[in-house]
Order: sequence, then structure tokens, then C-alpha cells
Amino acid sequence: MNISIPLTALLFGALNLLMLADACGQHVSRFYQDGKVGYKDQEKNILVYPTYDAGSDFSDGMAMVVKNEKRGYINTVGQEVIPLIYDDATLFVNGVACVKYAGRYGYINKEALWVIQPIYENAFAFSDGLARVQKNGNWGYVNRLGDIVIPCQYDLAFDFSFGMAAVRRENRFGYIDVHGKTILPFIYDMASDFTKEDEAIVGQGKEQYKINKKGRIIKKMELDEDRNEKH
Repeated sequence: MNISIPLTALLFGALNLLMLADACGQHVSRFYQDGKVGYKDQEKNILVYPTYDAGSDFSDGMAMVVKNEKRGYINTVGQEVIPLIYDDATLFVNGVACVKYAGRYGYINKEALWVIQPIYENAFAFSDGLARVQKNGNWGYVNRLGDIVIPCQYDLAFDFSFGMAAVRRENRFGYIDVHGKTILPFIYDMASDFTKEDEAIVGQGKEQYKINKKGRIIKKMELDEDRNEKH
């Protein structure tokens, strides 16, 4: 007897399995034994025996694991789904991870396919929809399609945080928005990320200040207070 299953039902079932797998990842925890890392489920059953030199928590249904200085990924049931061939790697976020392969950084999806080719000297995970990348010694930003939306023109750049990023040019920091427009001028000797309270810490000479997104000084920072806030 042939049984026909509607396509919508199959898709719904597959979606439920994916959601279940991701939810399971929230209940999988690392454990250490004899200097090695393994993973257990919420009932303390061993999913992955401690054979890895290091391992991350799960993010986006995947955990990054390290063995013999090479990095790869396992899924929430302990399967090694992306081989350990990378020299550096970030966690998966929204289906994409930054990895280093053959001396260059790029971005892969969960099928280990390149979504952004490995052409960068350095690179970091996406934040606010953009990732900072380094080419020819300078830093800029790419979008998830791999388009350079802010040219590699800065000698240092930080991740975007709440719509703004600190960047350095000619040894002075300023702040730009996600379109590359300068929002705060390049007048600072040091700069931190903006927080959810729309505040950042900047330095000029020996003085440090807490400023808002308009560049107005909220308060002068004392040395001990500054250290505590950064930690």
C-alpha cells in the first residue's frame, strides 16, 4: 500500500527536528577529563568522549572543537559534521562561522561551504550585520554576501556595537556608523565599544572620559573606576 505524505508535512517535520536539535544544544555541556574535553547531555550521559584538546559551548546548534591545533565542529548529537582542518575558527552565528584555512580567513556555512572566500589576512565574526576584515594590512567591513561595504582603510577596527564601531586612522580613534560615515571625529587616543546604555569610554592624553553617541562627555573617569568598568 502506498502512503502519500504531503510536502508541507515533511517540511514541518524537518523544521521541528532542526528546532529540537538546536534546543538540545542548550542542554549539552562540556566536561574535562585528563586534560581533554568531552560533552554530556542534561542527563549526564556522555555524547562525546573526552578526546578533544579544547571545545566551545554550543552556538547555533554547533560547537567548535580542537585537536592537534586544528579546529572543526560537532553537532548537538556529538557528530563531527565539519572536519578539523582549520587553523582558527569562531562560533557559528546565524548559520555562518569565520575560519582560517591555508593562511587566510573566510566564512563558511554549516555544510562547510565557503560563503565568503578565504582571502583575508584576519577576520572576525559578524556583529550588527557586518564583519571586520583585514586586507593589505588595513581593516574594513564586509556584509554577509561578502561585499566590502566599508573599504579596508583603517589601521585598526573594532566590531560594530549598537550601530557604531571604533576605528583608528593615523593613530587616532573615531567612530563610524554601518554605512562608513564618520559620526565622531578621529580625536581619541583610545576608544571602547558603545554599550546598550549608548555610552563608551575614550581617552585623550592621560585623561579618560565616558561619552555618549553625540560625543558629549558624561563624566571623567578615575583610573580605578575605569578598570572596574572595563572588567
